[in-house]
Amino acid sequence: MRLKEFRNKKGLTQREVAKKLNITPAGYSHYEIGRSQPDIEMLKKLADIFQTTVDSLLDRQVPYLLDKSLLSKEQVAIVEQIQTLSDEECRNVDSFIKGLKKKSEK
Repeated sequence: MRLKEFRNKKGLTQREVAKKLNITPAGYSHYEIGRSQPDIEMLKKLADIFQTTVDSLLDRQVPYLLDKSLLSKEQVAIVEQIQTLSDEECRNVDSFIKGLKKKSEK
């Protein structure tokens, strides 16, 4: 878990976070060092305090899900093609798109 990292970014002490959670500083410290694990309700409170998601606290990488209902058929087709490209090919596509945008702004 990334509790210490998020706490430090917010400039909070363990005691301050513990107070916000209504637990002892030792109890919070145990979360940070992995001696005990917060339950889901406590994770939600921690995410609120640190203004992040539970997934981020847990260092869980969630695959980006695209809501295809927000795209045209042409856009969906392009996204599906991009998914098959290498990183280098994606960088080339990105450069091409940026070039198109610059051209249309003129």
